[in-house]
Amino acid sequence: MTAWKQLAKAHELHMPEFSFANGERRYVKLHCRTLGQLNSARNNAVLLLHGTTGSSMQFFQPDMANFLFERDQPLDHNEYFLIMPDAIGHGESSKPSSADGPDFPQYSYMDIVRAQHAVVRELFNIDHLRLILGTSMGGMNTWSWGIAYPTMMDALMPIACLPYRLSGHNLLFRRLMLALIQSDPKYTGNDLVSTSHGLGMAWNLFQLMIGGHAEFARQFRNVDIADQHIRETAENAESSQQYWDVVWEFKASHDYDPVEDLEKVQAPLLTLNFTDDQINGIGFTGLEQDIQRVRRGRSVIIDAGEEASGHRTLSKAKVWHSYVGGLLAESAL
Repeated sequence: MTAWKQLAKAHELHMPEFSFANGERRYVKLHCRTLGQLNSARNNAVLLLHGTTGSSMQFFQPDMANFLFERDQPLDHNEYFLIMPDAIGHGESSKPSSADGPDFPQYSYMDIVRAQHAVVRELFNIDHLRLILGTSMGGMNTWSWGIAYPTMMDALMPIACLPYRLSGHNLLFRRLMLALIQSDPKYTGNDLVSTSHGLGMAWNLFQLMIGGHAEFARQFRNVDIADQHIRETAENAESSQQYWDVVWEFKASHDYDPVEDLEKVQAPLLTLNFTDDQINGIGFTGLEQDIQRVRRGRSVIIDAGEEASGHRTLSKAKVWHSYVGGLLAESAL
């Protein structure tokens, strides 16, 4: 990860009055990282969108970067200009813990998408993207981009997500996470650096939901190992996460429901999911039907075999990077 991060350039867009969907207007800082150079034709920009609780740093992990950005890989950084924004509320962009605490506006997924659009247009003066690729929340943002800005990209690849309002396992685990955090007496205070037992337990639930059955069967062979994992996961969350940030992150999906507008998507779209993803798996049947409403849409459900890690398989680009190359070739025609 260090080598890729050293190659990256950091950028910031300062917006004195960003208009949130709830009507509030606030100053926001939008942070992003880039790899590569924009070519003279300005037609090689790729937008990469991270998941909930993550940041642009997600893409610099070796399991991602080595299979996407190396020479001769599908998003070779010598060929493409790779833009990786930190979503509002995440990473080094404005969020409750770095701004107004609990007074920070409750942003929505559409706010995130509009801020990403501002980064592309205002920071880099780019009016067309070669590809938008996102994972989990970033994949949901990718669906929204295709509807809100249908002529602005050559191709779309949402990964590990569905084009539906959250329901089922995905909705329930998020509400349980919020209930665990908010049940902790410390949640009502304003001390953003204090630890929270509720947050630690919520993070354990998060890890349970995004993991895979086969992976857990190998990892948790007895009670001691399981209990140690619970303790360490809670301690890591309590020392690295701010509970206002996490609450805002998991509430942000309240406006996401693109299914009624799928016909608006014009660019070739390939959505990838994984067979053992217990967050999204229940929706695969509906997706097979609804993808037909996307004029140039296609859905692939991947059995990752020994690499299967549930929802977390999204972080193993060697499982799916060949599909990126295929979509780029298809959309170049």
